[in-house]
Amino acid sequence: MEITVIPRQRAFSSTWSGGTTTEFFISPHQSSYQKRDFDIRISSATVDLNESEFTVLSGYDRIITPLTNQLYLSFQETADTYHLQPLDLAFFDGAHHTHCVGRATDFNVMVRKGLKATADVLTTSAYLKPAAHSFIYVLSLQPSPLRGSYLEHERLQGDTLYHFTRQSSPAYLHLEESGLRILYVTVDNGSVSLR
Repeated sequence: MEITVIPRQRAFSSTWSGGTTTEFFISPHQSSYQKRDFDIRISSATVDLNESEFTVLSGYDRIITPLTNQLYLSFQETADTYHLQPLDLAFFDGAHHTHCVGRATDFNVMVRKGLKATADVLTTSAYLKPAAHSFIYVLSLQPSPLRGSYLEHERLQGDTLYHFTRQSSPAYLHLEESGLRILYVTVDNGSVSLR
């Protein structure tokens, strides 16, 4: 199985109206967030203002979780609200006007409508089911190697995204350290849902 390893220091960073964003992954490879011609985008952003408005992304669904601190999300189009502690997952339509209260570093999944994205937080070793695209993100914001933890043959390190495509058998994630938390995201064809 081929695993692509993307540490934060090798990812592309830019600014948005409320802070900075780091793009770990975008597909297709030649697509662009600015042109809105991507199918999948995985990123992490800082929210540096007490209150901010998220970019409207018509035609996309989103999953977001704070990695640090907490965020309050509300939407102009619906009565839904989210009070997100670190690793609480929120699913919402990218077309909604999203108001955010709170400063944090977050983790974002954006997928074109028609794709199915799932997200889970893993704390123990597991076999990861095959999917068109699978991602794990090691939540430690320190880019240090983790003792005895690995995905298949690849040793894990903090603040790093690992991407692998559909394989013939489940991939094995081994977590040695107690208290370690891993974000596990899959993207397949079909409507978007949150596990």
